[in-house]
Parts: sequence; structure tokens; C-alpha cells
Amino acid sequence: MKGYAQASKFPLVEIAGRKIPRIVLGQHPYDGVTYTSWERDQQYLKRWNGPQSMAELMKPVVQRFGLTASRRVPSDTKLSEWHLEALRITMEKLDTEIALVLGSGVPTNVQPETAEYLYRLSLRLAEKEFPRIWREDPIVRYGFECRRATEVDLDRFVQRATALPVDPPPEWKSVAVDCERLDALLNQYRGFSVPVYASHAGIEFLVLARRFDELNEMADLVRRRIGNFFLGTHYAGLIVPMAEEAKVHVDGYLTPINEAGIYMFPNQRLAVQAIQRAKKPVVAIKPLGGGRIRPERAFKYVFREAGIPVSMVGVGSMEEAEETFGAAQSVLERL
Repeated sequence: MKGYAQASKFPLVEIAGRKIPRIVLGQHPYDGVTYTSWERDQQYLKRWNGPQSMAELMKPVVQRFGLTASRRVPSDTKLSEWHLEALRITMEKLDTEIALVLGSGVPTNVQPETAEYLYRLSLRLAEKEFPRIWREDPIVRYGFECRRATEVDLDRFVQRATALPVDPPPEWKSVAVDCERLDALLNQYRGFSVPVYASHAGIEFLVLARRFDELNEMADLVRRRIGNFFLGTHYAGLIVPMAEEAKVHVDGYLTPINEAGIYMFPNQRLAVQAIQRAKKPVVAIKPLGGGRIRPERAFKYVFREAGIPVSMVGVGSMEEAEETFGAAQSVLERL
């Protein structure tokens, strides 16, 4: 089987001591998430009826564009099982290795809801600008739409969040990471090349709870097994400075980066500023803002203006793949 580095048609870059293609195939919409509308999510949920249905899209995309790295965040769902099997089918059919940018949720003894607290701290940082940015953000709106929330529901959310104290809830101090479960999860991927581990954004919770000891224990375990630990967050302007100040054992960050500032919180300026000051490699997610920015414009911003080494992006059809990855190739060739 041809190795992922040898087979990649995209240039490789070394981050945190490991080589990885500069474009990574995203996990959306294989998980039924499109970030556009509930109706479109349902279309994909109906489209996927097993691993073969996913491989029917994945295989020609990998073959046509030499995309030899993919995001993988396991969950306890059939879609997650099918996605992993589709990766295996594609590798076998093409006799080509696909490396994983592996992530996971937080195997902790408690799983608190952090959305309101993130809003509260973001309000303190970005002040009056944040409520407008948050409320107008199309992916935030999409999330509430998927939950069938009304404007009244949004108002109530904001009222509750604004009333919270800035200190984390006392009960969060008892959070503990189950490292045995995390180790068992990593064992499931022994047959794959995993050049980068980039946590799911849910691990923001350990930063918010100020449980840096638990986060470091988790990071150290992952670094021993994978070689690096990237912290995932949608609130780079808030989470990155907290992690850097606490000297968390982080080798880089995975976070939204796009020209329009979509899902970059507390705002685009603070998110970019925090990333630049950290001086650590970043894997960009949502470079197209959930399909709202044209690909060539999006990649010019990510690679040329922001100077990001690696970007992750998902596609739902060969037509999308042609436009998206063709634009990425064109931009990277001209750097």
C-alpha cells in the first residue's frame, strides 16, 4: 500500500514534528452535519445507508485529488462506524493509505453544558460587539434552527448567559479525565497513521473549568501515543490565551479560520490575534464558513493572508470537490 505522504497530490508541511498534507478531507457531511440547514442535513442522513454509500463519494474524491488525510472524530453512532469503514474500503480499493487527523470528545466524569458560560466570558471580552456577532453568525443560527428554537428561545438563552458569574461553577472543579477510556480509544486506531491529534471543541470545557492539571494529563497521554496534541476550539480569542497563560502542554490549535469571521469567537479580530500571539501551528476548520465563501477566495485568505499551514474542508459531491479542491490546488501552487 502506498503511504499517505507519497500518494498526496497536495504539498506536505511539517507541524509539531509530523508531516501532513496541507488539505485534509473534513468529516462533514459524512456525520450528517452541513452547517447550512436542517433540511440539507436530513438529505445526507437519508443518503448514507451504510459504509459503501460513503465510500462511493470518498473513493473518487481521494483518487481524483490525491487527498490522503482525513478528519476523524469517533462517536457512538452508526454514521461514525460507517465513516471508519468507508475509510478502510477506500484505502483497500485504491491501495493507498489515508492518514487521520484524529480527535475525540472528553472522556470525563461530568459533561456540563458550556454554551452559556462561553457566551458570558465572550461578552466580557468583546463587550457590546459580541451579542450582535453571535446572533448574526450563520452557523449559530443554523444550530438553533436545527433545535427548532425561536427568537424567544434565543432571547432567553442570552438572558441566562448574561446573568452568569464570570467564575466557573464550583461543581466543575470536580471534573476528572478518564485516561483509561482515552487510551482505549487511541488503541482502536493502531492500524492507521495518525500524524496529528486535534481534540474536539468539547475539550474547551477543561480550560473553562480551569482544570489545567487534567488537561495536561490528557495531553501528555496523547503526546506519548501520537506525538502531539492540538487543542480544538471555536472560541480561539478566549480559549487560546487561557491555555497559553496556563502553559498547557499544547503543540497547536484547531479552530475556525475564514475571511468572513464565521464561527470565530468572541470575534474575528480577537481570534486571529490570539493565534498569532501563541506562535503555534494551526489547523483551520470552516475555511468556507460552512459553504458561504467561494473556495478560491477562502483559500487565499487561509493560506496567503492568515499564513495557516493546514486546512480541513469537507465536500458532499464531486461537483463540490472539483470546485473546492481545484481552488485549493490553484492557490497553493501560487504561494
